[in-house]
Amino acid sequence: MSKGGIEEIGKPQEKLKPGLPEQVLIALALGIFTGVFLGEAAGRLQVIGDIFVRMLQITVIPYISLSLITGIGNLRYIELKALALKGGSVLLLIWSIVLTLVILIPISFPAWPSSTFFSTSQVEEANVIDFFRLFIPSNPFYAYANAAVPAVVVFSILIGIALIGMPKRSVLIEPLSVLHDAMMRITSLISKLSPIGVFALIASAAGTVALDDLARLQVYVVLYAATSLALALIVLPGLITVFTPFRYFEILRPLRTPLITAFATGSSLIVLPMLIEQCKQIIGDAQIKRIEQEEADSAVEVLIPTFYTFPSPMVLLSLSFVLFSGWYIGSDVPVSSYPTLIMAGIPSLFGGTLMTIPFLLDLMKLPSDMFQVFVSVDVITSRFGTLMSAMHYASIGLIGTMLMLKRLHLRWRRLLRVSLICIASIIPVFLGVRAFYTYVIVAPYTKADMLQSLRLQGRAQPATVFKTIPAPLKERSDTPADIEQIRERGVLRSCYQPNEYPSAFYRKGNASELVGFDVEMTHRFAQSLRLPIEFIPATSEQEAADYLNRGICDIYMRTLPVSWQRTSIFSLTIPVYISSAGLIVQDYRRDEFRYWDQLQQQGDSLRIGVENTPGNMVRLQSKFPEATIVPIAEMEEQRRLLQSETDAVDAIADLAEEGAAWTLLFPEFSLVVPRPTIRKPVAYAVAHGNYNMLNAVNAWLLSAKSEGTVDILYKHWMLGEAMESEKPPRWSVIRNVLGWVE
Repeated sequence: MSKGGIEEIGKPQEKLKPGLPEQVLIALALGIFTGVFLGEAAGRLQVIGDIFVRMLQITVIPYISLSLITGIGNLRYIELKALALKGGSVLLLIWSIVLTLVILIPISFPAWPSSTFFSTSQVEEANVIDFFRLFIPSNPFYAYANAAVPAVVVFSILIGIALIGMPKRSVLIEPLSVLHDAMMRITSLISKLSPIGVFALIASAAGTVALDDLARLQVYVVLYAATSLALALIVLPGLITVFTPFRYFEILRPLRTPLITAFATGSSLIVLPMLIEQCKQIIGDAQIKRIEQEEADSAVEVLIPTFYTFPSPMVLLSLSFVLFSGWYIGSDVPVSSYPTLIMAGIPSLFGGTLMTIPFLLDLMKLPSDMFQVFVSVDVITSRFGTLMSAMHYASIGLIGTMLMLKRLHLRWRRLLRVSLICIASIIPVFLGVRAFYTYVIVAPYTKADMLQSLRLQGRAQPATVFKTIPAPLKERSDTPADIEQIRERGVLRSCYQPNEYPSAFYRKGNASELVGFDVEMTHRFAQSLRLPIEFIPATSEQEAADYLNRGICDIYMRTLPVSWQRTSIFSLTIPVYISSAGLIVQDYRRDEFRYWDQLQQQGDSLRIGVENTPGNMVRLQSKFPEATIVPIAEMEEQRRLLQSETDAVDAIADLAEEGAAWTLLFPEFSLVVPRPTIRKPVAYAVAHGNYNMLNAVNAWLLSAKSEGTVDILYKHWMLGEAMESEKPPRWSVIRNVLGWVE
C-alpha cells in the first residue's frame, strides 16, 4: 500500500514538471521582462544567444544533405515524380494565400501625412547575385563550406536521384542513415538548451530595439506581425486540418518548441531538423501502417529540405513593404502595378530580400532611401516571419506526405469553417489597424528636426560666429597671414558657407550655434593650434577667395571638389575625403537620372541647377552641351528651389553627402548618384600662394586622417550616425522607473 501510495503521489508530481515547450515559453516571457527591465544592459546577453544559434547550426547543413540523399535514394522514380508534383502543389497553394494577403494589406494603411527618411546615397555598384553559383554546385565542397543551401540541396538531390535503382545503393545509404540519426541526436541534445538560448536572445532584442524607430514604423511592424501570427497559428494549421486527418491541437502541440525557437533565433533553417522529427511524430501518432510510416518518414525528410530553397511566406510577405513604402511617402502603388510587383518580385526573392527590396523600390518608382528603413525594421519583423516560415515547412511536410500516402481528402465542411475563421480573424485586424492609427495615433515626420538639432560631437573651442562680416574686417585689405602670424594674433578666422547641410548650419532653437562637419573640423584644427575661432560667412566661392586674399579669413573650411579651375583662385589642401557627384531630383523622376548617358539623351529639354562657380558651370556644360545649366548663387536660393518644388530645374547637382541631407529636409526629393559613379576628392582652401598656411593645414589633415578623426566625423555627420548618438538611452524600468542607473 505504501508503495502504491508513493506511486500515486509521484505521478501528479511528474505532470507538474514543465516539459521543454513549456520551459521555452517561460524563457520567452522572462526574456521579454528582463529586456524591458534592464534596457540596453540586456544587450550583453546577446553573446549567449549567439553561442546557442551557432550550436544549432552545427548539424543543419549535414542534416539537410543526409536527409535528401537517403530519402530520395530509397524512392522509386515514380515516387519521386509524385513527390515533386504534390509538394509543389502545396507550395503554390500556400503562396497564393500569402500573396492574397499581401494585396489586401494596403486596406490597413491609415490616413497619415507621408514622408520619407534620410540615408546616404549608395554610391557603390549594387551587388549582383550569382544565381549560377547559388544553385549550381560546380564545387560541392565550396557550397558546403559556405553554407550555400540551394547548391547543397541541388547536389544532394542529384546524388539521391543517382542512387535510385542502383543495385548496391544500400551499401551507401545505410551508413549515411546512421550518420543522419547521429546528427538528429546531436540536435536533440542541443535543443535541450533552448530555454537558455531563447531567454538570452529575446532579452537582448527586447532591451536594445529602438523604441522611436518602432514608433515611426509601428504600422508596418504591427501589420507584419499580425499577418505572420495569423498565418502561422490560424491559416496554415487550418489548411492542414482541411486536407489531413490531423486536428488543430494535434498539430500545434508537438510543433511548439521548433516554432518558438525559430521566433527566438530569427532563423527557420536551424530548426529544420526539429521540424522534420516533430512532423514524423505527428504522422506516427496517427497510427498508420508500418510500411506507410516508413514511406511517410522518407517523404517528410525529402519534402521539407527540398522546398526550403524556395521563397518562404516570410520573404513573400516582405513584398508588402513595397506597398507600405508607397503609402508612407504619399505615392501609393497603383493596383494596376500589383501584377508587375508580384511577377518581378517572386523570381528575385530567390536571391533574398536584400537584393529584391531595392530592385522593387526602383521598379515601383519609390525612394531608394526606404531600403534603409526596411533593413532597420527587419530586425523586429524577421522573428515573426521565421515563425511563419517554420509552420510553412511543417505544412508542406504534413500535407505533402498525406498526398504521397493517398490519405488526403478535402473536407468541404471543415474548409468552410476554417475559411470563415480566417476571414473573421484577419479582416478585422486590417480594418482595426487602419482605424486605430487614423484616429488615435499619428506619427509625425521628425527627421528634418533631428538633423537641424544636432550638436557637435566633440569639445568645442571658444568661438564667435558672425552672420555678417564685421565692419572693421569688411574694409580690411592686407596680405594673408601665415601660421605664425595667426598664432601671434591669438585667433583663427575661418570662412564658412552658411546653410550648407550637413557641413555648416545653425542649430534649430539656437540660431547663434554653428554646427556641421566642416564646422567641427574647424574646431579640431583650432584645438591643435590652441586658439579660439571667429567664423566669417562667405556666401560664394568668389567671396571666400576675396576674403582669403585680403587677409579677412585665414582658411575656407568648406569641402570643395578638387578641380584645376579652383587652383587659379585658391591653394587647395590634400583631400579631406572622396565624395561622389549626385543629383537632387523629385522622387517620382529618379529613374530618369540613373545613368549619365541617359541624361545626355534628354538634350535641350534637360535643366540642371548647380552652384555658380566657373568650374561647376564649365564641367556640366561640357558633359551636357545641349542642356540648360541654371546657376545657383547661394545655398538659400537652393533651399527656395526645393521648397517651392519649382519646374525651373529638373535636378540640382551636389555632392552626394550634402545632397542626401537636403533630401532629409525636403523628403519629397531623392538623391541619385548616376552611373558610372563620378568620384571627387574634396579639399579645404587657403589664400592663393599662402604655402606656409597650406603646409600647416596639410600636416594637420594627415594627422587627423591617420588618427581616425576625419573618419569619425564623416560617419557622425555624413552617414547619419549623429542621428543615433543624439538619441537618449533606451527606456527601461531600471533607469526610468526605479532610477537605479543614470
